[in-house]
Amino acid sequence: MGGSGSGQRRSGRERQGTDERILRDPLFSDYRREIEQGGRSPRTVEAVGKDLTLLAGLAGDALTGGEGFLWERLDRPRALRFVKRLHERGYAPSSIARIISSLRGFFRYLKKKGHMSEDPFRLVTGPRVPRLLPSVLSEGEATILVDFPGKEGDPNHLRDKAILELFYESGVRLSELCGLLWGDYEEGSGALLVHGKGGRDRRVPVVGEARKALAAYRMEREKEDGIAPTSPLFAGKNGRGLSVWQVGRIVGKRSRESGLERKITPHALRHSCATHLLNRDADLREIQTLLGHASLGTTQRYLHSGLDELAKKLSRVREDT
Repeated sequence: MGGSGSGQRRSGRERQGTDERILRDPLFSDYRREIEQGGRSPRTVEAVGKDLTLLAGLAGDALTGGEGFLWERLDRPRALRFVKRLHERGYAPSSIARIISSLRGFFRYLKKKGHMSEDPFRLVTGPRVPRLLPSVLSEGEATILVDFPGKEGDPNHLRDKAILELFYESGVRLSELCGLLWGDYEEGSGALLVHGKGGRDRRVPVVGEARKALAAYRMEREKEDGIAPTSPLFAGKNGRGLSVWQVGRIVGKRSRESGLERKITPHALRHSCATHLLNRDADLREIQTLLGHASLGTTQRYLHSGLDELAKKLSRVREDT
């Protein structure tokens, strides 16, 4: 799948696994323990291991020695050559930028602990990644999507409608939705415990059509095979929780069945939830809490609204702070 010069564009998820020697490396083990204790997700920790594997592989024998790795040998010229090789192998700009950021964190840690005199990636900059405006549906398109055609009483129809309604009404992330269990949902209060990034849990309200759709789906699941608090909220035929890939396919399939001509993703529904709430004069801090953003600046990038109107609302937030 594409050696040097293949022209293949690499996604942010590198295809190689983590070298077993990396997993045994004492410095990586110390760093992994520190970022895990800091609340970083298992996927982030795994990505660092893969990025170090990639670095060691492209650096040849320069970093190997004995049972582990001689990270102190990596200087700025070698770091620059590594980035150049990523370009030559066809890695996308966004992937290169992510890899540099990941490795910068590791080598900054080694410097802090006295294992290196200088961080080789400190002055290494990645390619400029254009910031694209997130896609957003109109309120009419959102209504068409969540009312996609289907056979009444069909279990998959009930499940998929609950998925779409929850994305649009609650703004949950794709990974968050796939990790939900029935025990996370309080049917009486309509509150959903969402397990967010960095180990930050939050409670989001499930209201309106989303609550109705979830109730209908739950009734069907209980009738079919019953549910337990530890059962995945959204499952396939085998009873296992749906993967992010499967949910993405469901959203795409239902958007085509609805007659919408452009591609709709779970992320587009999350953006749409935030923007439509803002258009209905929801408080920005409330939207930030609902989406699980650590900062208000991240929430701002999700919003599609007139700049003048957004500026007024932001000024009101800052006046209240």
